[in-house]
Order: sequence, then structure tokens, then C-alpha cells
Amino acid sequence: MTHQMSNFGPPTGPPPGAPQDPARGPGEQPQAPPWAQQSYVPTGPPLATWSRRAGGALIDAALLLPFYLVAGVGGGLAQESGFFVTAFGLLVTLAGWVGGLAFAVWNHVLKQGRSGYTIGKGVVGIKLVRRDSEATTGVPVALVRQLLHVLDAFCMIGYLWPLWDDKRQTFADKIVGTLVLVEPRS
Repeated sequence: MTHQMSNFGPPTGPPPGAPQDPARGPGEQPQAPPWAQQSYVPTGPPLATWSRRAGGALIDAALLLPFYLVAGVGGGLAQESGFFVTAFGLLVTLAGWVGGLAFAVWNHVLKQGRSGYTIGKGVVGIKLVRRDSEATTGVPVALVRQLLHVLDAFCMIGYLWPLWDDKRQTFADKIVGTLVLVEPRS
């Protein structure tokens, strides 16, 4: 067998004088071991970039600001003298925190679990899906993913992990088996 040099990569076949594997025919290339396989290549929509994910998260965080504002005003009222003003301030503070929590659960767990989109993800055109089927995650997986974001928040390394991960996943995504894809709302 003669080997010709090419401008388009290394010559095909084994190098001259290399031992032949009797299990393979003369023209077959050896298979790469599993650990040397090519990295993940998605077949459907492209994976969301870190900047898109961060943009969606910032929009979702901004939507919570009115609730924090209400809680802050209530906290200020609670510092005033007088029983009724203090009691009213505490109630306003409680309403702000409970409302913010309820909105966050609705947006990040219920809405995202059923549709794959939070409000922020919908605006930037990204969607949360199961890694194996690209279907929506469902409410239980979305809830566990949100709780596991505590791991991502540890030194912020988990939130930065998608910058160099081949599947662009946070730690929470890896644990629950989810991906974030570029898929604008229709």
C-alpha cells in the first residue's frame, strides 16, 4: 500500500511498516477508545451561550425588584413609632417577601417546568429541556434544579461553569440532566 501526502490532512491508513490487526481488514481504521471520543455535539437547536443564560437570569432577577421594594417600604414603616404603623409596616414587609417568593416559584418552577421558559428565558430566546429527549422538564425536575442552584452559587463557580463546559451546563443542570437550548418562543 502506498501512502500519498495530501494537503487535506494526514495520509489514510496505518503508517508504513505498522503491524496489521488481523481482526480488521487492510483498509479499516482502528476505533478510538471511549475516553478519546469527540466531545458532545448537539443534534437539535444550538446550546445557549453563557451570555444569553446570564441575560435571561438578569431579567428574571429584575422582575423580583418590585417585591423587594414593597418589602423595603414595609420595613421602613415598621421602624416608625405607633402600633398601627408598625403593624402595617410588618404586614407590608411580609406581603413583599411572600409575593416575591410566590412569583419566583411560579416563574422558575411552575412556568419553566411546564413550558421550558421563564419570563427572562422567553425574552432572550432560550429554553430548558431534558438532556435525553429535549422535552420540557416537568415541575419536579425544575424544582430540584432550582434548589440545586445553591451548589452553583458556591463561589459562583457553578454559574461560570457553562463558559468552558462542552454542554454549557451548570452543576445543577448536570445533576438533574437538563440542557438550555437556543429556541425562541413561537
